[in-house]
Amino acid sequence: MAEVLYTRQRVYNERPILDPEDFKKMLEEAELLLKGFFSQLVAETNPQAKSQMTNEKNKKRLISFYYFLVGFNNKFVNGVKAEVGFLLDASGASSSAIEILAGVGFTVRRETIVRQKAWHAEVHMTTVGEFLSENISI
Repeated sequence: MAEVLYTRQRVYNERPILDPEDFKKMLEEAELLLKGFFSQLVAETNPQAKSQMTNEKNKKRLISFYYFLVGFNNKFVNGVKAEVGFLLDASGASSSAIEILAGVGFTVRRETIVRQKAWHAEVHMTTVGEFLSENISI
């Protein structure tokens, strides 16, 4: 299971899939042995006794749990942790708060957030520069 997420994140540079149907499809297409795995996890949440809204929230929680579980065993599968880190940073969380949460495995370290923000800014500047140079008609 970890290999599937590792390949998507590190080889193909894809972001985490958080939609339950897309996540299930991705797992089943990537590894035949995982066919029905996500459905079994969902069945264990006792969906018959819960509302549709609760069931949808539980599916999303299972996806997050899955990413965190894989991330404990493989430090390179950290897409969801990075998203949590970006959210914390954008909301004004202190560096020490982010480091504490990184220590328990809920987010990436502050250094990683800063490095990824700088990389995203550079990619954005390059993309905008290329767009402007290609589309300036004057």
